[in-house]
Amino acid sequence: MFGRLRSSWLALPPSSRLAVVAWVGLAVGVFGRVAVAPARSQSVMPVYLTAGQRWRAAADLYEPAPGLDLYRNPPGVAALFAALTPLSEKAAGLAWRAASLAVFLLGLWRFRRDAAAELSADRAGWLFALAALLPVPAFNNGQVNLMLAGAGLNGVAAAARGRWWAAAGWLGFAGWLKVYPLALGLLAALVAPRRLGGKLLAVTAAGFALPFALHDSGYVLTQYQGFVRSLGADDRTHAALVRVPLDWTVLARTWLDWVPPRELTAAVSLAAAAVAAGLVLGARTSRPLVLALALGSVWMTAFGPATEMNTYSVLAGVAAYLAVAPGPRPRWAAAAAGAGYGLLAAAVLRGLFPEDWRFQVLGPQAAGALLLAAAAVGGAAPLPAPAAAWVWAARVTGRSRVGKAEGREVQPHGR
Repeated sequence: MFGRLRSSWLALPPSSRLAVVAWVGLAVGVFGRVAVAPARSQSVMPVYLTAGQRWRAAADLYEPAPGLDLYRNPPGVAALFAALTPLSEKAAGLAWRAASLAVFLLGLWRFRRDAAAELSADRAGWLFALAALLPVPAFNNGQVNLMLAGAGLNGVAAAARGRWWAAAGWLGFAGWLKVYPLALGLLAALVAPRRLGGKLLAVTAAGFALPFALHDSGYVLTQYQGFVRSLGADDRTHAALVRVPLDWTVLARTWLDWVPPRELTAAVSLAAAAVAAGLVLGARTSRPLVLALALGSVWMTAFGPATEMNTYSVLAGVAAYLAVAPGPRPRWAAAAAGAGYGLLAAAVLRGLFPEDWRFQVLGPQAAGALLLAAAAVGGAAPLPAPAAAWVWAARVTGRSRVGKAEGREVQPHGR
């Protein structure tokens, strides 16, 4: 038995062996730390579990709790964590991290199989190896970002396979966790509006209506109102450097000594979303879903609301893929992908040491995300406007092949 295992192990490409060692080491390290450290050490689980307890008690989810950060997710997420409240904080933390890790690894495996099948075995090993570093902060402290990243990967993989209801379920779940990740689902729906758009709308509506079936409707409505108020009150525009959002504005703040006003930040976020939509609609690529995943993930981080260091864990799978993706693409795009991943990795590694915020406010993560967006677009040159419109019309009407507009296949390579 051990001889067969050894033979199978040695038959793997070196990159795959490195990936296995990296993920096993990460899992053992994080689960071991959670098991032996104080329950509230380096963990946001107390915030989620307190929200779960308040959900069960019909209390205000968004009322500040002494010694804890504010709860900022929709009410339904509190209902999810209410299921873990019978467990101890440590047991709940271990269970949540295990579920998040499983969803992420499943999503990364499915993404490679269904949306990135062009990767060789060696490159696939590097995909998994490189993806092991960037989720460390979110995995360590138990944030929902690792689950969110896994949901996005699973959703895009399901769409690439032509499993539209599954795609809508995963992408809708990502939006259900934080709302603004619906941007990824909407970009994916642009690729196949007739097949995915209506299903995503239905799943999203059902997800946000679900809390009304689990609790008193008056209480749930009040909590949704509190959620909207909390979003409006979370303005860190003029916060101290240690608390400023780490989106694109941190680059202006640090390098230009200019603090963009909140209204301008919102306008830039909307403009970036519109540009991403236009690029997905008119991309000269056979896998527009991969472009949608890349641009949607970058938007959630570099242009999303209240971006923190751990939010960039959402880019783990995308950054690793762009770093190892084969051609054809311009050399500058490959260089941008490598540099973008390097900046994100540097921020994670610096986070292992004290006073890491001094490095984070230099904007390495925001700059890395923007470089990844450039790399993704560089591999998908835009179509002329008439051809892009023709492609969009073909997608809406559900025609299976629209490559005639520019001489190649531009539909998701579903099965």
